[in-house]
Amino acid sequence: MQDLMAYLQTQLPGMTALLSDLVNIESHTDDKAGVDAVGRVIAAILRDLGAHVHIDRQAEAGDHLVGVFNAGSGSPISLYLHMDTVYPAGTLAQRPVRVVDGRLYGPGANDMKASHVVALYALRALRATGLWPTREMRLVFTSDEETGSHTSRKLIEDTARDAALAMVMEPALPDGGLKSSRKGTGLFKVVARGKASHAGAAHALGVNAIQEIAHQVLKVQALTDYQRGVTFSVGAIRGGGVTNVVPDYAELEVDTRVSRAEDAEWVRSVMMGLTPVLAGSSLEVTGELNRPPMECDAERIATFDRVREIGRAIGLELTHGPSGGGSDASFTAALGVPTLDGFGAVGDGAHALHEHVVLSSLPERAALCAAVLSAW
Repeated sequence: MQDLMAYLQTQLPGMTALLSDLVNIESHTDDKAGVDAVGRVIAAILRDLGAHVHIDRQAEAGDHLVGVFNAGSGSPISLYLHMDTVYPAGTLAQRPVRVVDGRLYGPGANDMKASHVVALYALRALRATGLWPTREMRLVFTSDEETGSHTSRKLIEDTARDAALAMVMEPALPDGGLKSSRKGTGLFKVVARGKASHAGAAHALGVNAIQEIAHQVLKVQALTDYQRGVTFSVGAIRGGGVTNVVPDYAELEVDTRVSRAEDAEWVRSVMMGLTPVLAGSSLEVTGELNRPPMECDAERIATFDRVREIGRAIGLELTHGPSGGGSDASFTAALGVPTLDGFGAVGDGAHALHEHVVLSSLPERAALCAAVLSAW
């Protein structure tokens, strides 16, 4: 196993170059051409490594792809990665890729293009060191994780059901720890309707939809309970038009997160049960919790303990912890498949201006990934 780490330490220049190439392909979720361009690079590398590559064509979202090795041999291990980022086209012009003090900065570098490098070089290391597994391995690259995995969820679940292990390649925790729990995530939209009228001549006859939606903002935000692990975050508000008209329409969008499955139904019911405050106004609520929480249960701990022992064999001491974000780990864990998240690189600033990857972590995480694939 030590050969994996030694080999991968020599590959850091190539890993850095591939990461730079991938980050330089802008691939916002809504940019099908950009996501598909990333997919073509990955598919070519997978084929060079001997994979059978299946392209799951999508009309509007980017195409998903699955690379399969050793098809039909043993209980498979499935790895999950996403090619889309939160950054719209043009971001690179403002924030080009740069390396400073051993860190590579760039939009999508940490979440999660470094993970592509980790997974692909793990496979190269297994080939180079003679530790290639005999069991089936599936690498699933999806195109819409950042917006809820709506077109990829079925593919994720179909490739996980019979798996011995689901390795979700999201970035590691800042200290390199694996992610043993994930919050469930949901998005709701609240539409308020009032009555339009002239803001001067007939102000008293109007019902202001923006005022109604402001009441709902305060209601919804007050539902957050940090000790319970439930959060509500109003992230967008729209409404009105011209200033001399009492507005008859306004809306908000709210992000919801839950730590425990038992709270998911409560969140749904409280959102759907919102009622108007102003006489003459009405509300319409739509939405759902689209990702269940992945809780840190006994099976998760047992899975981590096994990975930790594999890590020790290559000189890594691993920890685990919770993550407040959502990921596709929620889908695989909900099927009862042994699942751990956070096998990707170490870095910080996902979705933020300072997003970066600690380059020295790339060989270490690739060695961990390769060791798990070989020893599981």
